Amino acid sequence: MTLIEVSISVTILVTILMGFCQALMGSSKAARTAREASIATDAARQMMETLRAENFSAVFAANNSSAADDPGGMTARLAAFDVPGLTPRTDDADGLCGQIIWPELDDGGNATLREDTDESRLSMPRDLNGDGVVDNADHSGDYAILPVLVRVEWRGAATNGRVEFKTILSDF
Repeated sequence: MTLIEVSISVTILVTILMGFCQALMGSSKAARTAREASIATDAARQMMETLRAENFSAVFAANNSSAADDPGGMTARLAAFDVPGLTPRTDDADGLCGQIIWPELDDGGNATLREDTDESRLSMPRDLNGDGVVDNADHSGDYAILPVLVRVEWRGAATNGRVEFKTILSDF
């Protein structure tokens, strides 16, 4: 073999090995991304089931953004929760991947459940207490239905990720 033939053979071998390494790294990144999405989906589903299992009349107070209205003996999540195995986004103020989003307004440190909240992600405004009127009163004590969105956002291996589940809780 001549030096030219050896050089060509080595070049072809290196090119094939580089392509194989890139495919292996891409496969590894895709597996990490799928694992992160699975963790986020499981965490959001678990939180949704936790909310459904709680006492309906206290679920809003126990899981909203205010600690002032927590039911006796309950520890509120304050509308945010940790998701082990995921890294919070760098722009996340509370450092937790999970959020519970209600049609609420912050009223000086107290969370108020309002029917007139302009929250399209929760199909709001809407009648929450079943009286046939959408008003601006606080319905945190007399709701009959309760729209909720559970969101998990994280900084992933490839890109930022997001999973959302929304539903309407009721006591029916």
